Amino acid sequence: MLNHYRLVMWVGLLGACLSLFGCAGVIPASPLDVASLKNLSYAGIYHEPVTLQQGRYEGKPYVPEGAARPRVRLVEQLYVIADLDNDGVEEAAVFLTESAGGSGSYTFLAIIDEVNGQYQNVATQKLGDRIQVRNLEFKAGLLSLNLVTAAPDEAACCPTLKVQQSYHYHAGQLVQTTAEPQGQVSLADLQGRWKLTHFDRNEPVPAETEVTLEFRDAQFAGLAGCNRYFGAIKGKAPLNIAIGPIGATRRMCPTAVMQVEDRFLPALQQATQFRFLFGQLALSYQDDKGLHSLLFAPQ
Repeated sequence: MLNHYRLVMWVGLLGACLSLFGCAGVIPASPLDVASLKNLSYAGIYHEPVTLQQGRYEGKPYVPEGAARPRVRLVEQLYVIADLDNDGVEEAAVFLTESAGGSGSYTFLAIIDEVNGQYQNVATQKLGDRIQVRNLEFKAGLLSLNLVTAAPDEAACCPTLKVQQSYHYHAGQLVQTTAEPQGQVSLADLQGRWKLTHFDRNEPVPAETEVTLEFRDAQFAGLAGCNRYFGAIKGKAPLNIAIGPIGATRRMCPTAVMQVEDRFLPALQQATQFRFLFGQLALSYQDDKGLHSLLFAPQ
């Protein structure tokens, strides 16, 4: 009986939405997850709201047949779903990126809340151009962000200043409460255990093969898929680092696992830079095919 009541209520809400508003970019309230956020409308990025389709928006070219056009993307790997305003209903805090084909790439923090039984984007905060997001947490009633931004004397391309920001959400308003500098990025920020997820942005590591990387002080070690490996890292972080030489055990494993290992270890030793991409660690390296990034998720 309860399920039937909910179905009738949802059908009624949907019918009212279609007749009054057309339901563009609005999703009836149900348990929040990242999938439910991919087709919403988001405001505060351009003069008019944009509606995502499967997590993306692409507008018309600025010049007919030109390559430059507005693009917005929902960041799926880092978000928070929690009762942000202590009203008994969960809200979501997500990141959006915006670019138009040039060097600039802007990051926004957006809040999704239930309004009249439907999820809507109710607040959006612009964070900056080409910033790096190290993590996002909700604690003590505040959204806490650890960012890497450009210092006043730095170019936007190459930020090194760590900043912790806090935001309070209440009654549809997102208010910044703190912004505290945390010093310069250093090798110490690599500390911890990481798991390789991608050889490059669109090249995921096979799920059945585990590759890990753990930093302790200026040393690192991990599992390359089959063999244990180890070495040292040095340099002026984050734009000029040197890794290795790398030592490793000499076991043999199935061909598929060895193929992953044989690709990972040379790429790791060629890494010369690191940065943070919405909670992930990116180690950049160059080979004869161009510039790539090994992507790691924290463990």
